[in-house]
Amino acid sequence: VFPVRAEHREEFRALIRYGASTGLKRVGFFHADSDVGRQHLENVKIAAGEAGVTFALGVPFKSDISDEQLKAVALQLAQEKVDMVLNHGSPSIFARLIRIARAAGSNANFLAVNSGSTQMAASLGELAKGMVFSQVMPSPWARKTAIVREYQEAFARANPGRDFSYGSLEGYMTAKALVAALKLAGKQPTRASFVNGLDGSVIDLGGIKLNYRAGDHAGSTFVDLAMVSREGKFLQ
Repeated sequence: VFPVRAEHREEFRALIRYGASTGLKRVGFFHADSDVGRQHLENVKIAAGEAGVTFALGVPFKSDISDEQLKAVALQLAQEKVDMVLNHGSPSIFARLIRIARAAGSNANFLAVNSGSTQMAASLGELAKGMVFSQVMPSPWARKTAIVREYQEAFARANPGRDFSYGSLEGYMTAKALVAALKLAGKQPTRASFVNGLDGSVIDLGGIKLNYRAGDHAGSTFVDLAMVSREGKFLQ
């Protein structure tokens, strides 16, 4: 597997660094009750240590978590004086926790990873204003990088009248990376030549570079932060 987006652990680092820079000191992590969620729990603990803040609480959840259970989570966050909460797993469940915590008077800062960010911000409405999300793509609305300008022009031709989005930009960048990888694989690409072509390669998508090495296919480390504006737009 050769990803085109940065890993969640890079997003956690960026969000915790941001929180620490604004004076937040106690981290809580609301995560899926899964092996991946537990791996990310360790990543968040490491990131908190790197930023010089305290990891205060990790709370796993299952997909059938009830509102009463979410109320108990909100109470835990308050009791542990958690002032920044990060997420992994279902964005809709995280949005439910935010609503319940705010209704209970919580002033904690809820910071979210990119997954489902557009849908979460829309569902939260007023509660999303000022909320900070990590994003693993440059802003699809800004023309700061060559890849975004190229994407915007291609998207406008193919989808006149439709708005840009993180999802369609990621799809465009992934397709462009695939074409570059196929060229590296040679005129008659095989599974082996595809992998060998990418190992040790640097693919410049137009301001965003992917670095692949044997044993390290992370590719991109690009993470930016976006704040939800009063109009419900992402300002990155």
